[in-house]
Amino acid sequence: MRWLLVALLVGAAGCGERPSSAEAARADSSAAGYAVGARTESSMLATATATADPSTPDHAVRDSARVPAGAQLPASTRGRTTAPAGVAPPPRNSRAGTPATPRRDSTGTTAIAREESVPNVGAHQPRLDSAAVQLPEGPVRVNEFLTYDARSRTVSLQLIAGYNGLNGSLNYNGATNGSHGLYVPTGWRIHVAVTNRDSDLQHSAIVVQKVLPPPIEPSEPAFPAAALPKLDEGLQEDETETLDFVADRAGQYMIACGVPGHAQAGMWLQLAVSNGLKVPAYR
Repeated sequence: MRWLLVALLVGAAGCGERPSSAEAARADSSAAGYAVGARTESSMLATATATADPSTPDHAVRDSARVPAGAQLPASTRGRTTAPAGVAPPPRNSRAGTPATPRRDSTGTTAIAREESVPNVGAHQPRLDSAAVQLPEGPVRVNEFLTYDARSRTVSLQLIAGYNGLNGSLNYNGATNGSHGLYVPTGWRIHVAVTNRDSDLQHSAIVVQKVLPPPIEPSEPAFPAAALPKLDEGLQEDETETLDFVADRAGQYMIACGVPGHAQAGMWLQLAVSNGLKVPAYR
């Protein structure tokens, strides 16, 4: 019986846990002051926490693994979150300070959208070329006195002497002393139909260079054929004559009555021939 009891006691002692070789090595290394073997639970928790935090860069986790616990980082690197060497930081908008929005160009390559200033629409508006303006087709009636045809470059003026009793009937179309006038582009043909409505006086018409005061007896027209045949004696009541000429020189002229003294009394209209006009006007 004694030998059986001894065998049972020896077997119970042999069934106890023996330390593994790795644990034994760690125990021996710890006693010697070295960090050997698997990481401790606290270091594993710190690494897992840093990896789970999206705000912590990967290189910071790697750096923390290389820096011993309690070591002081250099002042130049404390609080700095720079990208690892060889990695460019993400582009940022100059104003908002937020990462630029990526976009794809026509080749499919991803590019960074840059801020583009909105042009001032009103600052650089293109001017219309007056030569490219679409001219109307056919005759255009401006008012009761003026009609023109831009295609044939002709203008027709109705000139009524003694239109009303203004200035003792010494007026054209009710205007005196150049208060109204005809404005024509250079090179246009001007057709003037002169009618006398004055029952007391005779009137005529001639185109002369603008001179103030007007000559007493204007006789030399500024353009060939720009004067009525009966220049001095004038037209009788309800009589009509025409003058037809080409205004081939730009300048300031006047349509005046050729009867002596009538132009000086105020019986004349403006006539302006201009290179800058595209269509005639009467005002």
